[in-house]
Amino acid sequence: MAFTQFVVNGLLIGSLFAAVAVGFALIWGVVDIINLAHGEMVMLGGYTTYWLVNFATSGDPASPALALATVPVAVVVLFAVGYALQRTLVTQVTEKDLFLTLLVTFGISIILQQLAIQAWSATPRSVSVALANPSLQLAGIVVPKMKLIAFGGAVVLTGLLWAFLKRTRRGRAIRAVAQNPEASELIGIDVEHTRAVTFGLSAAIAGGSGSFVAMILNIQPQMGLVFTLKSFVIVVFGGIGSVLGALVGGLGLGAVEEVTSGLVGSTWTLAVSFLLLIVLLVVKPSGLFGTSVGDD
Repeated sequence: MAFTQFVVNGLLIGSLFAAVAVGFALIWGVVDIINLAHGEMVMLGGYTTYWLVNFATSGDPASPALALATVPVAVVVLFAVGYALQRTLVTQVTEKDLFLTLLVTFGISIILQQLAIQAWSATPRSVSVALANPSLQLAGIVVPKMKLIAFGGAVVLTGLLWAFLKRTRRGRAIRAVAQNPEASELIGIDVEHTRAVTFGLSAAIAGGSGSFVAMILNIQPQMGLVFTLKSFVIVVFGGIGSVLGALVGGLGLGAVEEVTSGLVGSTWTLAVSFLLLIVLLVVKPSGLFGTSVGDD
Protein backbone atom coordinates (compact mmCIF):
# COMPACT_ATOMS: atom_id res chain seq x y z
CA MET A 1 0.00 0.00 0.00
CA ALA A 2 2.85 2.39 0.81
CA PHE A 3 4.42 1.71 -2.60
CA THR A 4 1.10 2.48 -4.32
CA GLN A 5 0.79 5.69 -2.32
CA PHE A 6 4.26 6.76 -3.48
CA VAL A 7 3.37 6.02 -7.11
CA VAL A 8 0.12 8.00 -6.91
CA ASN A 9 1.87 10.98 -5.35
CA GLY A 10 4.57 10.76 -7.99
CA LEU A 11 2.10 10.72 -10.86
CA LEU A 12 0.26 13.75 -9.48
CA ILE A 13 3.47 15.79 -9.17
CA GLY A 14 4.93 14.29 -12.35
CA SER A 15 2.16 15.90 -14.40
CA LEU A 16 3.65 19.30 -13.52
CA PHE A 17 7.12 18.08 -14.50
CA ALA A 18 5.63 16.96 -17.82
CA ALA A 19 3.94 20.31 -18.53
CA VAL A 20 7.18 22.18 -17.80
CA ALA A 21 9.16 19.74 -19.96
CA VAL A 22 6.78 20.21 -22.91
CA GLY A 23 7.70 23.90 -22.97
CA PHE A 24 11.39 23.03 -22.71
CA ALA A 25 11.04 20.61 -25.63
CA LEU A 26 9.23 23.23 -27.69
CA ILE A 27 12.14 25.67 -27.45
CA TRP A 28 14.67 22.93 -28.13
CA GLY A 29 12.78 21.73 -31.19
CA VAL A 30 11.82 25.06 -32.76
CA VAL A 31 14.48 27.59 -31.74
CA ASP A 32 17.16 24.88 -31.47
CA ILE A 33 18.59 26.05 -28.17
CA ILE A 34 18.74 24.52 -24.70
CA ASN A 35 17.13 27.16 -22.51
CA LEU A 36 18.89 27.09 -19.14
CA ALA A 37 16.52 29.81 -17.87
CA HIS A 38 13.43 27.65 -18.38
CA GLY A 39 13.18 26.74 -14.71
CA GLU A 40 13.14 30.43 -13.81
CA MET A 41 9.90 30.76 -15.79
CA VAL A 42 8.40 28.23 -13.38
CA MET A 43 9.73 30.25 -10.46
CA LEU A 44 8.29 33.50 -11.80
CA GLY A 45 4.93 31.85 -12.41
CA GLY A 46 4.89 30.63 -8.82
CA TYR A 47 5.72 34.07 -7.46
CA THR A 48 3.09 35.69 -9.69
CA THR A 49 0.43 33.52 -8.09
CA TYR A 50 1.91 34.03 -4.62
CA TRP A 51 1.96 37.81 -5.01
CA LEU A 52 -1.57 38.04 -6.42
CA VAL A 53 -3.05 35.79 -3.74
CA ASN A 54 -1.15 37.57 -0.96
CA PHE A 55 -2.30 40.96 -2.29
CA ALA A 56 -5.93 39.83 -2.45
CA THR A 57 -6.06 38.07 0.92
CA SER A 58 -3.43 39.96 2.96
CA GLY A 59 -1.78 36.64 3.82
CA ASP A 60 -4.92 34.67 4.69
CA PRO A 61 -5.68 31.31 3.01
CA ALA A 62 -7.18 31.78 -0.44
CA SER A 63 -10.28 30.15 -1.81
CA PRO A 64 -9.68 27.58 -4.57
CA ALA A 65 -11.43 29.87 -7.06
CA LEU A 66 -9.13 32.79 -6.25
CA ALA A 67 -5.99 30.65 -6.45
CA LEU A 68 -7.02 29.16 -9.80
CA ALA A 69 -7.94 32.60 -11.15
CA THR A 70 -4.27 33.60 -10.88
CA VAL A 71 -3.14 30.86 -13.28
CA PRO A 72 -4.29 32.63 -16.49
CA VAL A 73 -2.63 35.81 -15.23
CA ALA A 74 0.66 33.96 -14.73
CA VAL A 75 0.33 32.44 -18.21
CA VAL A 76 -0.14 35.87 -19.82
CA VAL A 77 2.63 37.54 -17.80
CA LEU A 78 5.15 34.78 -18.55
CA PHE A 79 4.21 34.76 -22.24
CA ALA A 80 5.13 38.44 -22.35
CA VAL A 81 8.38 37.78 -20.47
CA GLY A 82 9.34 34.92 -22.79
CA TYR A 83 8.47 36.86 -25.94
CA ALA A 84 10.51 39.86 -24.78
CA LEU A 85 13.52 37.73 -23.84
CA GLN A 86 13.55 36.09 -27.27
CA ARG A 87 13.20 39.35 -29.18
CA THR A 88 15.81 41.27 -27.19
CA LEU A 89 18.43 38.73 -26.10
CA VAL A 90 18.05 35.17 -27.33
CA THR A 91 17.59 36.15 -30.96
CA GLN A 92 21.12 37.60 -30.91
CA VAL A 93 22.63 34.14 -30.45
CA THR A 94 20.13 31.96 -32.31
CA GLU A 95 21.80 29.77 -34.93
CA LYS A 96 25.22 30.65 -33.53
CA ASP A 97 27.61 28.71 -31.33
CA LEU A 98 25.86 26.32 -28.90
CA PHE A 99 28.12 27.40 -26.05
CA LEU A 100 27.07 31.02 -26.59
CA THR A 101 23.36 30.17 -26.34
CA LEU A 102 24.02 28.22 -23.14
CA LEU A 103 25.98 31.15 -21.74
CA VAL A 104 23.26 33.70 -22.56
CA THR A 105 20.38 31.63 -21.15
CA PHE A 106 22.45 30.77 -18.07
CA GLY A 107 23.10 34.47 -17.58
CA ILE A 108 19.38 35.19 -17.87
CA SER A 109 18.66 32.56 -15.21
CA ILE A 110 21.14 34.13 -12.78
CA ILE A 111 19.74 37.62 -13.35
CA LEU A 112 16.16 36.43 -12.78
CA GLN A 113 17.21 34.60 -9.61
CA GLN A 114 18.87 37.71 -8.20
CA LEU A 115 15.91 39.91 -9.09
CA ALA A 116 13.59 37.45 -7.35
CA ILE A 117 15.78 37.44 -4.24
CA GLN A 118 15.69 41.23 -4.13
CA ALA A 119 11.92 41.26 -4.60
CA TRP A 120 10.85 38.41 -2.31
CA SER A 121 14.02 37.38 -0.35
CA ALA A 122 15.32 33.81 -0.25
CA THR A 123 12.71 32.66 2.28
CA PRO A 124 10.63 29.73 0.93
CA ARG A 125 7.00 30.67 0.40
CA SER A 126 3.81 28.92 -0.63
CA VAL A 127 0.17 29.66 -1.40
CA SER A 128 -2.24 28.42 1.25
CA VAL A 129 -5.55 27.30 -0.24
CA ALA A 130 -8.54 26.85 2.06
CA LEU A 131 -10.21 23.48 1.52
CA ALA A 132 -12.88 22.00 3.80
CA ASN A 133 -11.52 18.47 3.25
CA PRO A 134 -7.93 18.66 2.00
CA SER A 135 -7.66 14.96 1.05
CA LEU A 136 -9.68 12.18 -0.54
CA GLN A 137 -9.59 8.52 0.45
CA LEU A 138 -9.72 6.16 -2.53
CA ALA A 139 -9.28 2.43 -1.82
CA GLY A 140 -6.99 3.21 1.08
CA ILE A 141 -4.92 5.72 -0.94
CA VAL A 142 -4.76 9.31 0.30
CA VAL A 143 -5.11 11.79 -2.58
CA PRO A 144 -4.50 15.45 -1.64
CA LYS A 145 -7.12 17.58 -3.37
CA MET A 146 -4.70 20.35 -4.33
CA LYS A 147 -2.33 17.85 -5.94
CA LEU A 148 -5.29 16.41 -7.83
CA ILE A 149 -6.29 19.92 -8.97
CA ALA A 150 -2.69 20.62 -9.99
CA PHE A 151 -2.65 17.33 -11.94
CA GLY A 152 -5.77 18.40 -13.82
CA GLY A 153 -4.36 21.87 -14.43
CA ALA A 154 -1.12 20.47 -15.83
CA VAL A 155 -3.05 18.17 -18.17
CA VAL A 156 -5.18 21.09 -19.35
CA LEU A 157 -2.12 23.27 -19.99
CA THR A 158 -0.43 20.49 -21.96
CA GLY A 159 -3.60 19.75 -23.90
CA LEU A 160 -4.15 23.40 -24.80
CA LEU A 161 -0.58 23.72 -26.07
CA TRP A 162 -0.95 20.55 -28.16
CA ALA A 163 -4.25 21.82 -29.60
CA PHE A 164 -2.67 25.19 -30.39
CA LEU A 165 0.20 23.56 -32.26
CA LYS A 166 -2.12 21.21 -34.17
CA ARG A 167 -5.24 23.29 -34.82
CA THR A 168 -4.20 26.92 -35.30
CA ARG A 169 -2.49 28.74 -38.12
CA ARG A 170 0.23 30.04 -35.79
CA GLY A 171 0.73 26.53 -34.47
CA ARG A 172 1.24 25.22 -37.99
CA ALA A 173 3.73 28.02 -38.60
CA ILE A 174 5.66 26.97 -35.49
CA ARG A 175 5.80 23.38 -36.72
CA ALA A 176 6.93 24.56 -40.15
CA VAL A 177 9.76 26.64 -38.65
CA ALA A 178 10.79 23.63 -36.57
CA GLN A 179 11.06 21.50 -39.72
CA ASN A 180 12.69 24.01 -42.08
CA PRO A 181 13.13 27.69 -41.16
CA GLU A 182 14.56 28.65 -44.58
CA ALA A 183 11.62 27.17 -46.50
CA SER A 184 9.20 28.72 -44.00
CA GLU A 185 10.65 32.16 -44.66
CA LEU A 186 10.31 31.64 -48.42
CA ILE A 187 6.56 31.03 -48.10
CA GLY A 188 6.04 34.19 -46.06
CA ILE A 189 6.32 33.07 -42.44
CA ASP A 190 7.98 35.61 -40.14
CA VAL A 191 10.53 33.25 -38.63
CA GLU A 192 11.79 35.60 -35.90
CA HIS A 193 8.28 36.47 -34.75
CA THR A 194 7.32 32.79 -34.79
CA ARG A 195 10.34 31.89 -32.70
CA ALA A 196 9.49 34.65 -30.23
CA VAL A 197 5.90 33.35 -29.98
CA THR A 198 7.32 29.88 -29.39
CA PHE A 199 9.55 31.19 -26.61
CA GLY A 200 6.54 32.98 -25.15
CA LEU A 201 4.42 29.82 -25.24
CA SER A 202 7.21 27.85 -23.59
CA ALA A 203 7.47 30.43 -20.80
CA ALA A 204 3.67 30.60 -20.51
CA ILE A 205 3.17 26.88 -19.89
CA ALA A 206 6.09 26.93 -17.45
CA GLY A 207 4.55 29.91 -15.66
CA GLY A 208 1.15 28.25 -15.44
CA SER A 209 2.79 25.13 -14.04
CA GLY A 210 4.66 27.31 -11.56
CA SER A 211 1.33 28.64 -10.30
CA PHE A 212 0.25 25.11 -9.42
CA VAL A 213 3.66 24.36 -7.91
CA ALA A 214 3.17 27.31 -5.53
CA MET A 215 -0.12 25.77 -4.38
CA ILE A 216 1.33 22.38 -3.45
CA LEU A 217 5.05 22.96 -2.78
CA ASN A 218 7.34 25.68 -1.46
CA ILE A 219 8.78 28.15 -3.93
CA GLN A 220 12.02 30.11 -3.65
CA PRO A 221 14.20 32.12 -6.08
CA GLN A 222 16.72 29.33 -6.75
CA MET A 223 14.20 26.58 -7.45
CA GLY A 224 14.55 26.97 -11.22
CA LEU A 225 17.67 24.84 -11.63
CA VAL A 226 15.88 21.72 -10.41
CA PHE A 227 13.06 22.18 -12.93
CA THR A 228 15.53 22.84 -15.75
CA LEU A 229 17.41 19.63 -14.95
CA LYS A 230 14.19 17.62 -14.66
CA SER A 231 12.97 19.04 -17.98
CA PHE A 232 16.22 18.03 -19.67
CA VAL A 233 15.94 14.49 -18.32
CA ILE A 234 12.28 14.19 -19.34
CA VAL A 235 12.79 15.54 -22.86
CA VAL A 236 15.74 13.28 -23.60
CA PHE A 237 13.98 10.34 -21.94
CA GLY A 238 10.75 10.80 -23.90
CA GLY A 239 12.33 11.84 -27.17
CA ILE A 240 13.22 15.35 -28.34
CA GLY A 241 10.22 17.03 -29.98
CA SER A 242 7.60 14.57 -28.70
CA VAL A 243 4.73 15.99 -26.61
CA LEU A 244 3.61 12.45 -25.80
CA GLY A 245 7.16 11.56 -24.79
CA ALA A 246 7.35 14.57 -22.46
CA LEU A 247 4.03 13.62 -20.87
CA VAL A 248 5.01 9.99 -20.33
CA GLY A 249 8.52 10.98 -19.23
CA GLY A 250 7.19 13.51 -16.72
CA LEU A 251 4.74 11.08 -15.16
CA GLY A 252 7.40 8.36 -15.06
CA LEU A 253 10.00 10.67 -13.52
CA GLY A 254 7.56 11.82 -10.87
CA ALA A 255 6.71 8.23 -9.93
CA VAL A 256 10.35 7.12 -9.87
CA GLU A 257 11.46 10.06 -7.75
CA GLU A 258 8.62 9.69 -5.25
CA VAL A 259 9.24 5.95 -4.86
CA THR A 260 12.98 6.56 -4.50
CA SER A 261 12.37 9.30 -1.92
CA GLY A 262 9.98 7.14 0.07
CA LEU A 263 11.97 3.91 0.02
CA VAL A 264 15.58 5.10 -0.13
CA GLY A 265 15.77 8.82 0.64
CA SER A 266 15.17 12.17 -1.06
CA THR A 267 18.91 12.73 -1.60
CA TRP A 268 18.95 9.90 -4.16
CA THR A 269 16.13 11.13 -6.41
CA LEU A 270 18.18 13.04 -9.01
CA ALA A 271 20.90 10.36 -9.02
CA VAL A 272 18.38 7.62 -9.79
CA SER A 273 16.71 9.77 -12.46
CA PHE A 274 19.97 10.43 -14.30
CA LEU A 275 20.97 6.76 -13.96
CA LEU A 276 17.75 5.73 -15.70
CA LEU A 277 18.42 8.35 -18.37
CA ILE A 278 21.90 6.97 -19.03
CA VAL A 279 20.56 3.42 -19.28
CA LEU A 280 17.86 4.52 -21.73
CA LEU A 281 20.33 6.44 -23.90
CA VAL A 282 22.50 3.33 -24.14
CA VAL A 283 19.54 1.13 -25.09
CA LYS A 284 17.52 3.63 -27.17
CA PRO A 285 19.41 6.87 -27.93
CA SER A 286 16.41 8.57 -29.58
CA GLY A 287 14.29 8.27 -26.43
CA LEU A 288 11.00 6.45 -25.96
CA PHE A 289 9.04 8.43 -28.55
CA GLY A 290 11.80 10.13 -30.52
CA THR A 291 10.26 12.04 -33.45
CA SER A 292 10.58 15.46 -35.00
CA VAL A 293 8.46 18.28 -33.60
CA GLY A 294 6.53 18.64 -36.80
CA ASP A 295 5.45 14.99 -36.80
CA ASP A 296 4.31 14.80 -33.16
